[in-house]
Order: sequence, then structure tokens, then C-alpha cells
Amino acid sequence: MDSLKTYEVLKSVLVFLVVILLLHWIWTRRKIYNFGLRFPIVFGFPIIGSLHKLKNVDNLMTAFGEILNACKSHTVCFWWGLFPVILTADPDIALNVFRSQELLNKAKILYYPVRHVFKGGLIASPATEWVHNRKMINPSFTNKVLVSFFPIFNKAKDDLIERYSVLVDNKEHKILKSLQTLSLGITVETTMGKVMYRGEQVSKGLAPLYSFVMNILSAKILMSFLKLGFILELYPKFRKKREQIYQFVNELIQAKLKRGINTSNNNSNTETSDLNNIASNSAIPSIRKEPKIFIDQAIKLYQNQQFTWNDIISESITIVSASFETSANAVYSTLVMLAMHPEEQQRLFEEILDVFPEKDFYVDFDQLNQLPYLELVINETLRLAPSVPLIGRHVMKDTQIGEHVFPKDSQILISIFHLHRRTDIWGLNADKFDPERFSIENFEEKQKNAYIPFSKGLRNCIGWRYALYTIKVLLCGLIRNYKFETDFKFEDLKYTSNVSLKYILEPELRLSRRSEDIIK
Repeated sequence: MDSLKTYEVLKSVLVFLVVILLLHWIWTRRKIYNFGLRFPIVFGFPIIGSLHKLKNVDNLMTAFGEILNACKSHTVCFWWGLFPVILTADPDIALNVFRSQELLNKAKILYYPVRHVFKGGLIASPATEWVHNRKMINPSFTNKVLVSFFPIFNKAKDDLIERYSVLVDNKEHKILKSLQTLSLGITVETTMGKVMYRGEQVSKGLAPLYSFVMNILSAKILMSFLKLGFILELYPKFRKKREQIYQFVNELIQAKLKRGINTSNNNSNTETSDLNNIASNSAIPSIRKEPKIFIDQAIKLYQNQQFTWNDIISESITIVSASFETSANAVYSTLVMLAMHPEEQQRLFEEILDVFPEKDFYVDFDQLNQLPYLELVINETLRLAPSVPLIGRHVMKDTQIGEHVFPKDSQILISIFHLHRRTDIWGLNADKFDPERFSIENFEEKQKNAYIPFSKGLRNCIGWRYALYTIKVLLCGLIRNYKFETDFKFEDLKYTSNVSLKYILEPELRLSRRSEDIIK
């Protein structure tokens, strides 16, 4: 009997302690609950929150859209696993968040896994680390340096035109992977000094590694909502491929250190170490007017003790991973939009033909200003299919944003994808492709504030100009030389977020050569 009484007492004490701890936990989060009451709330279940609304990994953007529509609001509060989240497609809130000195830290639920996988880097680093590293890296992204990359952009353009010639067979083809491979080659050469090759590329072996790691990273982010992301670290294939990327970057840096930093104008790059013994044809050396590519700058910072060795590795991996997939996706999305809208494609072709009458041509920086419709087409594509559809911030302390005080430890997710499609901002045809909405006559102030494909404010994308230059040069070559068609319907396009934008079903494109002297 005594033992039974003791058991009952212990059980009662345990229940009491659990209740007390639960009440204390709720009390410490009272500001979050009070704040949530100011917005429509999506109720969920204990522990998992509203994760039941996410049916699978490919459902993220659809789920967010359904949440916003169900609440009939552009800002909602919900629990995503163990994290309180403010989801917004409000341009005023977004701009205030971007401009706030207090909100430079990225949302943990999205970016902690990114930081863990890349061992740091600008995308996910804490504000204190980001401020220092961004300042150190900025000189590698000045316009002077970016313009010096145009020979590399043009070399890639010519390579792409050549390799797509085999696709002119009246059949539809998937071309996204080839664009990602080429884009990765451009990025590796312009940031790491690794020469691209015509035909076989250094990126041919590297691209699948990056794609695999990025896919696993997406799953890791979702599992991190329940603090279960560590499980994927037990996946041997993931660890192996991530280590291969580290090894590749490390070998490039070590080779660069052994040769010494190139401090004079030198048009040749003799780096010949390839990933996975990739066979290659004769090397076409990089041509740069300005040697301050990222890796040169990073090594110099390391030698001056302004960068750690981990800074070089993490920033190298981050810059390459952030740029190759987003640039390739933007080019591909533009081609898809144009294939679905032949009149707009024809108009763009005529503009490019006027500037570049010959099929073999070199795109100079100054010539980009002669292609205003190309600018409209890219802007409209990035509105409908932003390369990064979702970004977030972590509230480190109670912070005034407009008329609201965002409570400490809340997460703010800004859905660029849904902000770009608001009918009250972009018109009733917001879900349609219409480049003219970005013309001088039609692009109003409210649209300018709601258009953020590269984020805005203090922590905007460091490589936004780099991306646009790459996209424009590649599109000039492709549209001048090929006509793109597809049987895929615009209304059937479905997207999700895989860190960058992802097509759930990739539209296939059919290519035909442009006539030499007849505009069809």
C-alpha cells in the first residue's frame, strides 16, 4: 500500500511539474500570442502546428497560397511546427522589414539548415558576421568587375547556341539541367577562376552534386520545423556528396594559394584540375580586364587575417550555389514564358535582331541599354516566377515595424511569389504574362514597392546585377538563333520552393532555327 501511495504521489508531482512547465512556456510566449491576435490565425495541432496543411515537399507555395486565401488576408499568423510565424505578402510590411537595422538576421526555420550545410555564408549567416563579410566581399561585385566578365558570358552564350543545335529535331526537350550546368560553369569561372571548356565543362560533374544537395536541403528545412533536420545528417549519400563539394572548393583554393594571387592583367588561367576526372577538350582561357574575382579577394582577406579559412570555404560554396541555380532558372522561365506567348517572343526577337543582325555576335555591356523590351520580358518573368520565392527574418527582440511591434523570437516569412501576384496591386490579370506592365507608362509606384525579385534594403542579393547580366547575354544568343515553342499550357504551370523556385512539372521546349534573312 505504501508503495502504491508513493507512486500516486510521484505521478501527481510529475503531472504538476509538467503543467507548471507548460504554463511557464506559454507565459514566456504571451507576447507572441497577443501579437498573433492582431492578424488572422491559422490554428493547428500541438507540436506540428499547421504542418498538416503541407501534404508533401512540393506543396509549399500552394499551401501558403491556400492559407492566405482562406484567411482572406495578406498577413496571417500560424504555428509552423514549433515556430510562431508571420506569413505576409504585404509590400509595406516587407519594405519595413528589409529596411530595419533590427531585422538583419535570417529566419531560423528557413536558413539555419542552409547555414549548417554550407558551414556559414552570406545567405544564412548571423547579422554580425554578415555585416563584416558583406563589406569584405562587396569589391568583388562592383560594376567594373562584373563588366569584365562579359567575355566569359559571351563564351558561354556561344557554347549554349552550339550545343542546342542538336535539339533542332521537331521534338520537345527538357533543357533546364543543361542551363544549370552551363550556369554553374559561368559561376565557377567568374568567382573561382576555374576555366570553362567548350563541349565538356568543369560543371558537368559538379552540377549534379549541387542539385542533389539542394534537394536534400529543401527536405532538411521542412524537417527542421520540428527540429528533426539532424536526421538527414545520417544519410550517407548526402554526406558524401556534400563532402565532394567541399573537397572541390578546397582544392581550387589550395591550388590558387600555391600559385599565388594573380595581381596583374593576365589573360590565361592554367588551372587544369577537374572534378571526378572530367574529360575536356582544349581549354578556352578566361579573359578578364580586372583580376579581382571573388576568390582572389577572399584569399587576400585571409592572408590579411580579415577572413578565416572557413569564411573562404563557406562563402565560396554559398556564392556558387546561390547563383548557378537561380540564374539558370530565370533563363529557363523566360524561355518558357516566351514559348507560351509567341507574339511577345517575336517582338523580342525583332528587337534583338535590330541590335545584332548577325547570328554570331558579341554582346557588349553598353548594348544592353539598346534592348528595353528584353528588360520588360525579364522583369515580368521574375514577377511570375521569382528565382527565390520566399525569404524570411528572425525577430531577435521586440521590434517596431510600421504600426505593429513584432515580438521577440517570431519568424517573418515574406512570400515574394504571392506578393507578385496580388490583383489589387498588379491588376485583375496579375496571373497573366504581360511585359508591358513594366513599361514607363504602366509601372506605378505601388508596383515598384511590390516588385522584389532580388529582395531589397540592407540585406539584398549581392549578385543581382551579376545575375541580370548573365541572363540578358544568354537570352540574346538563344532568342536570336532559335525559336522556342511548347505544348505545355500556361495555366498548368505549378511551382514550389526548393530554396530557389522549382517547377513541379518541367515544361519541355521545341527548338527551331531562326531564318537568316526572313522574319517570320
